[in-house]
Amino acid sequence: MSEITTEARCAIYTRKSTEEGLDMDFNSLDAQREAGEAYIASQRHRGWHCLPDHYDDGGFSGGNTNRPALARLKRDIAEGKVDVIVVYKIDRLSRSLMDFAALLTLFDKHSVAFVSVTQDINTSSSSGRMMLNILMTFAQYEREIIAERIRDKIAAAKKKGMHTGGIPPMGYRSNPATKKLEVVEDEAGLVRRIFAAYIRLGSARDVACELEEEGLRPRTLVSRRGRTHGGGPFTPAFIYAMLQNPLYIGLVRHHDKTWPGEQEGIIAKNTWDAAQHLLKEHLRFDGRRQKRLTALRGLVFCGCCGGLMKESFSKRLPGKRYRYFICGKDSKRIRSTCALKRVPAQELEALLLSEIGGMLAKPEVLAGILQAAKEISENGRYLKIAQVREACADLSKVWEVMFPVEQYKFIRAVIAKVTVFPDQVKIEYDTRGLEQIILETEEAGA
Repeated sequence: MSEITTEARCAIYTRKSTEEGLDMDFNSLDAQREAGEAYIASQRHRGWHCLPDHYDDGGFSGGNTNRPALARLKRDIAEGKVDVIVVYKIDRLSRSLMDFAALLTLFDKHSVAFVSVTQDINTSSSSGRMMLNILMTFAQYEREIIAERIRDKIAAAKKKGMHTGGIPPMGYRSNPATKKLEVVEDEAGLVRRIFAAYIRLGSARDVACELEEEGLRPRTLVSRRGRTHGGGPFTPAFIYAMLQNPLYIGLVRHHDKTWPGEQEGIIAKNTWDAAQHLLKEHLRFDGRRQKRLTALRGLVFCGCCGGLMKESFSKRLPGKRYRYFICGKDSKRIRSTCALKRVPAQELEALLLSEIGGMLAKPEVLAGILQAAKEISENGRYLKIAQVREACADLSKVWEVMFPVEQYKFIRAVIAKVTVFPDQVKIEYDTRGLEQIILETEEAGA
């Protein structure tokens, strides 16, 4: 009985990290392809044949998958043009375990086998798949060991106060000879000014606006890989990062611990302490704000920008905080462009209560309440409409004695949406919530 063979279209992928030697008549890519063609020829009895298309990436690192030939190969796989991928070694395809795993997922999805010529790996067989898994396990172990060594080295270096690389923060530069941070006086003056402005204004956003008005920008740096950093406007996030960087007082931080650093400090200790006190207050209050049940949260929208307005706070006097709503879209801008500025939360709540009281006093609304009361009575529950009328007559007094949870439920039972304009407030009511109010009023008066 003759052996049954199945046609398999084989694509050879080659890669070289550098462009050195690619101009030679027979280069590394040619050698890889020749080895792949020889392997495919040895599998001719299985119906394998080599595709004429060349998938060659010369001068591309294996650290990522952003390569033109590999991208073209992936497209051809998705279109069903390839049955087997042949490479000289696994690292020609990828040096990243995560990227390699993603590629294998793509191969499995389209039933494409994978072959490494020099490592005896062929995923078209069960033994080949087992060898690949073993190799990937050891590769993962090696990468984790290397990463652990790097982390230990960084921790040891920071305990000695050393700068461990990366883009130096504004106000410093790295000395190429000593690898230590040196103060850049011009930038150091701007750093001191930012700290002083934050202490004076109490808001990173206000500091960013002030700097933007004067046309001040962070410096522009180009990394070794050619990436540009900085040069854009100061943002609140940028300023917050500066305010929390202990390098500016001569310390080096590693996780939650700090050690004396080799670099000279830029900020005085008393200035640093004042800024940290303000930051701690903001963070503490922000944490409290997140837990606070706000009746109008998610209901108030800006009439100018159309976006959701978020609740914010300010502290004018010790122990006294003021709640207000600001445009969510405008809060993300360095310079405010929205015509609607801060809307006092208490004033907005008082206006809504007044409007709700007026709405409940309308004849058509009361008629609905009476109808609901009648339906409740027919179901065996007697509701005194006079009690409802009395409770709705002065909602401000009722509001004052309500717990936050009760305020939350009351507002959301009646209001569907609040749109705030510079000169007016538009309220969209949820009539479905009236019956709930009636029921709760009856239970309270019972």
